[in-house]
Amino acid sequence: MTPAGYLVIPEPIRQAILTHAENCLPDECCGLIASEEGSMCFAYPLTNSNPSPVSFTVEPSEHFGAMSHAERQGWEISGVFHSHPTGGLSPSATDVAMAWDPDWIHLVAAHGEIGAFRIVEGDVEAVGSWLVSKGS
Repeated sequence: MTPAGYLVIPEPIRQAILTHAENCLPDECCGLIASEEGSMCFAYPLTNSNPSPVSFTVEPSEHFGAMSHAERQGWEISGVFHSHPTGGLSPSATDVAMAWDPDWIHLVAAHGEIGAFRIVEGDVEAVGSWLVSKGS
């Protein structure tokens, strides 16, 4: 998924991420994002298999399940999301170290907001401008 100036996060996906973040307090939440033809279409709220307020590990069987589901729908897994219960929107040093796919979008939820980033070989780039659409 390559945003061209704007990353559109449909309102239901934004709400799903923020609700998952709230439900996982005091620990970080985590999940995967699916896209179809470059458009974000689904959020998979997943289990943080090592619950912590400062890190996350996606439960491997759920990761596989999300990938399988997305493939059956004709979607691709295009990113990951997680929360920072006590931090800001920017990826932490741990987030940067754990980022392995340079094509993925990384969404970070904190205090009712979501930040969007690309992480490539340790370099963090905020996705310049992004919108939250009011549709699905």
